[in-house]
Amino acid sequence: MKHTFSLVIVDDIPAVVDGIAHDLPWDDYAIEVVGTAYDGLDGLKLIQEKQPDIIVTDIRMPKLSGIEMIEQAKQSGAKLIFISGYSDFSYAQQVLNLGGFDYILKPFTPDELLETICRATAQLEKEKESRHHLMDVERKLRESMPLLRQEYLNLLVRYSSHPETVKEKWDFLNVNMNDHYFTVFTVEMDNYYTNKAGVSDVELQRFSLQNILEETIRTFTGAVVFRDDINRFVCIVNDRADADNEEMLKIAEACRENVERYTRYSISIGVGTKVEHIHELPITYQQAMYALSYNFYTGGNSVFAYPIYAENHATYVKFSSEKERELVYLLRSGATSKINEVLDGIFSEWKDSQAMPTPDKVKMFWIELMVNVRNAINEDLEFVEPHFFDRKIHKLTYDTDSLTELQSIVAEICHMYCENIGKKQKETAHVVINESIAYIREHLHLNASVADYAKQVHLSTSYYSNLFKKVTNQSVLQFVVQERIEKAKILILQGMTLQEVAMEVGYDERSYFSDVFKKKVGMTPSEFKKQYQN
Repeated sequence: MKHTFSLVIVDDIPAVVDGIAHDLPWDDYAIEVVGTAYDGLDGLKLIQEKQPDIIVTDIRMPKLSGIEMIEQAKQSGAKLIFISGYSDFSYAQQVLNLGGFDYILKPFTPDELLETICRATAQLEKEKESRHHLMDVERKLRESMPLLRQEYLNLLVRYSSHPETVKEKWDFLNVNMNDHYFTVFTVEMDNYYTNKAGVSDVELQRFSLQNILEETIRTFTGAVVFRDDINRFVCIVNDRADADNEEMLKIAEACRENVERYTRYSISIGVGTKVEHIHELPITYQQAMYALSYNFYTGGNSVFAYPIYAENHATYVKFSSEKERELVYLLRSGATSKINEVLDGIFSEWKDSQAMPTPDKVKMFWIELMVNVRNAINEDLEFVEPHFFDRKIHKLTYDTDSLTELQSIVAEICHMYCENIGKKQKETAHVVINESIAYIREHLHLNASVADYAKQVHLSTSYYSNLFKKVTNQSVLQFVVQERIEKAKILILQGMTLQEVAMEVGYDERSYFSDVFKKKVGMTPSEFKKQYQN
């Protein structure tokens, strides 16, 4: 629906007023004449009462001139059209000073006046649209202010800026804090990436966390809390000029305790040091992030302050080469049961130290150790899954959030190595022992010793004996006796004499062979032959 504009006409000549008011088709142009007056004083009252969009007025009138009337009315926004029979430049100049829309000399035609008023309404329409657009922009700005504030604060804590520019934006975004002395907390939700909650539940958790942080901190001092990452918040906290870091630690601990008390999850908090000015916030933010990284050691639900750990920044992770060699030896030998003991020994060389290294240095240490170990035993590995190691190293580098998790991954790598090498060794052992068994069966007539059998497969006597028992679950001698007795049974039933049988299975004395046979079978060779022949 088109807007109707209001019009007031003031002139000391009634015929002019009536002619303008009644002879022109105002309805056709969405204009309504809301009042007329015949002198400046009545015109002033009318303008103040009606607040018209357009004022058509004579300049020279009784009681008040048109110019005086407009000056006293202080009618901002109305379009002023002055009509006069005088072409004096001073009048035109005064009209311009008052913001007049146009100046028409008498006599004028109705069309001339109508054209001027239509231009005024067009200008009013344009100004109305501009006002609506400006109001819409202001509304959107108000609605976007929280997001703009968060974006600004995210940039503010990360990047250095000019102090004056920072202060201007701080004031524009109406950050409700004192603009001097700050400490930054970085707050991370523990075990976020293992959380199986749905999207709505996760959003509710983040919303409740922000509320708890804001309410807790504001019981102590001013603060602004905003989201820094999908699982991390930043708290810019007002500090006192004379306060020490213990006061900030107290606030951070209160935040941690309230989150643990009122929710089903926990948080870790890094606390930076105090800075005086807004543009120094990146300093305390980086310190807080550095301190927060030490939740790697606790696995979460902890508060860390920057000065405590910054002193240990240059600490390096060291380990003895003997430990590395011992680990390689155990892996090569397939000694799975002792792997955890050796790994614990390596961890204990530094993890209980007061000078704790940064998590990144710990990760690099273990990655380097695992690479060295793999290179040392690589020729012994036959992985069914070729990318196992690469995936685990990637996880160590990018997806390991705690020392416990790191230890678990390292142990998994070592046990996989050990299992793989053990499997290979078992397969090799079976080949060797099967070869030895075949030799033994073909040479039962020889009076050979364990050392003779070991030499045949190029092994030491002790290693061969252990390997043989591991594969067959019996000693070499037990196996040899068993094979001799089984072969002897066949030969006896084939009709060979007892002496011939004894010689064929490696016994020089017939009587000794009979004693061994009876001990193993439960009867003498003659009794065995008689039983089976019958």
